[in-house]
Amino acid sequence: MAKLMAQGYELLDTGRYVLEVVEAEAVGEYGPQLRLKLRVAEGEHEGLEFTDYPNRGAEDGVKVGTKAWDIFEACLNQRLSPDEELDTDDLIGKRFEAMVVTKKTGKGNRTEHGTIGPHRPKKAQPEEAPETREPDEMEEEFTKIPF
Repeated sequence: MAKLMAQGYELLDTGRYVLEVVEAEAVGEYGPQLRLKLRVAEGEHEGLEFTDYPNRGAEDGVKVGTKAWDIFEACLNQRLSPDEELDTDDLIGKRFEAMVVTKKTGKGNRTEHGTIGPHRPKKAQPEEAPETREPDEMEEEFTKIPF
């Protein structure tokens, strides 16, 4: 006999997070959905994982405008066309940003439809300041303008 320890739910606070897709598959137990295992990729809660079930809207595909469609577009970082073939394997390892909320039951998190977008990391290097010129150098250039 195995002894198991009871555990509660570790919930994320509502907020915008960078999420990485760890697992992705099409499921249909409660209508056409994706089952996505998502991991927080940056910040204070980095490494925390939860499962989200975005609606696909179609038994044999992903309908335009559904939450699953938005996740594909965000992960692939491109606009999709309705006749495009999509593969859940293409989501694995990809990152996107979304607002994460607590499920109505209070027993887990989910992404909020309408808040999903591509992850665009901020540049690690600060931008170089533009070259400054002395006023007399600029005046010289203005005298060369042919009008």
